Amino acid sequence: MFILLVDSNRFYISVLQTMLLKAGFNSIESAGNGMECLIHINRKDSPDVIIIDESICHVDGLDILKNIRYARPATKIIILTGAESEINTNNLPDNGTVFLMDKGCITADNLPQVLYNIFTEKISSTKLPQANRVFTSLRRSFTGMLNF
Repeated sequence: MFILLVDSNRFYISVLQTMLLKAGFNSIESAGNGMECLIHINRKDSPDVIIIDESICHVDGLDILKNIRYARPATKIIILTGAESEINTNNLPDNGTVFLMDKGCITADNLPQVLYNIFTEKISSTKLPQANRVFTSLRRSFTGMLNF
């Protein structure tokens, strides 16, 4: 699985990358802004999942997400939100490929589990048809591993 980490904070990217490497994921790249992210998705070997900081979405608007969705409709996107997130989930694509996760709740144990759940469809559009429900559920009950 090819993972792209997108965050302007290089230290945070290195923390996430270390977590994922220790969990056995070895195809990980990073981007520091929305433009770098778009360069990655337009390559032949585009990522299977993009873990992107909410602030990148605000800086570049939802155009980043729309471009990812247009170029790579099957790519899974995890938007990392803050505790006081103001992201408008009504503007997110609702096709079962966009997920929100509280940045402060990520651990070395649950991030790999979330990726596994997404790719084994334990978290799917049939169980969670609306992005709002994903957001609400994650914000309310994300304590360890995701079990829906």
